[in-house]
Amino acid sequence: MTTEAASEPFPPDRTVLACVDTSLDAPRVLVHADAMARAFRIPLTLLRVIGPAPEANGPPDPVDWAIRRHEARKVLERLAVSTWLSTVPDLALLEGVPGDEICRAAMLQEAALVVMGTHCLSGHSSLSANVREVLERGEGRVLLVPLPDSSNEAPNYQRILIPLDGSCWSESVLSTAQRLAHATGAELVLVHVTTPPDSTSALPFEPEDIDLRQRFVKRDQFIARDYLQRMGDELIDQGLKVRTLVLLAADARSGLDEVMRDDAFDLVMLSAWGHGRTHISDLPYGNVVAYLAGHSPVPVLVTWPTHLQQSASDGGSGSSRTVGSAFEW
Repeated sequence: MTTEAASEPFPPDRTVLACVDTSLDAPRVLVHADAMARAFRIPLTLLRVIGPAPEANGPPDPVDWAIRRHEARKVLERLAVSTWLSTVPDLALLEGVPGDEICRAAMLQEAALVVMGTHCLSGHSSLSANVREVLERGEGRVLLVPLPDSSNEAPNYQRILIPLDGSCWSESVLSTAQRLAHATGAELVLVHVTTPPDSTSALPFEPEDIDLRQRFVKRDQFIARDYLQRMGDELIDQGLKVRTLVLLAADARSGLDEVMRDDAFDLVMLSAWGHGRTHISDLPYGNVVAYLAGHSPVPVLVTWPTHLQQSASDGGSGSSRTVGSAFEW
């Protein structure tokens, strides 16, 4: 498990960057950003990116830009006043391509967390190109807030779902989860989904094949329970509330769907990478993150384990344990 001092606050110069537009969904993003800023004890910055003017083929008109900037700032000020917030946020206005500008602002401000709606600045119900671009940069932490049919009430993170697969990659999310759990008193639910072995043959299983398959599944579940128990015990020793859950499913995505259907969670937290990182190292995140980003009914906080990324580039594998057939994200 990552040994970073999770109960310590982020440095005071870090910030939570809330990316909002002029849609009715903006308050939903803002209340989650405010809750995170309060939990992590760092400032909140409200960011609005003004897209280029439609007719901007030549140099920008300074008068037009000044008018648009003034109007956008007024919208931000009204949003900050009309939304229940625990602190007065800083306001930031940028002009350009939204995805690029959000990533640039996050880097320049060394943002501890970027908060976006799942269709931020897109106007559509699908995962926006701006969200995909921020995810593809593969840096820091990003909180994705599902917007349709969501309440604008202040969130109360009491039950947090954390998928783990036995790799150091997946465990790297625990340092951030511990910080949040210490601040909110949330229960951490550690989940591991095991999958039955695939058959490469079109022929039906023989009795001995079925027996071998069942023994393999039992072995996987035994190892997974032992692994989660050890992870949970370490967190309990730090004064946190923890529950562990192992289940069998056809794949990780259907397993997580089942977990979230059967139980109520306020947040999902996971690393961008799991065991799959050892096979496909050129992608910024895996298929489980891609699925949850577009389908989770609750906010999803994704972290990128930069210290392990450096370790892997130096020759490390990023995997500390073998836990049977599990997530490949």
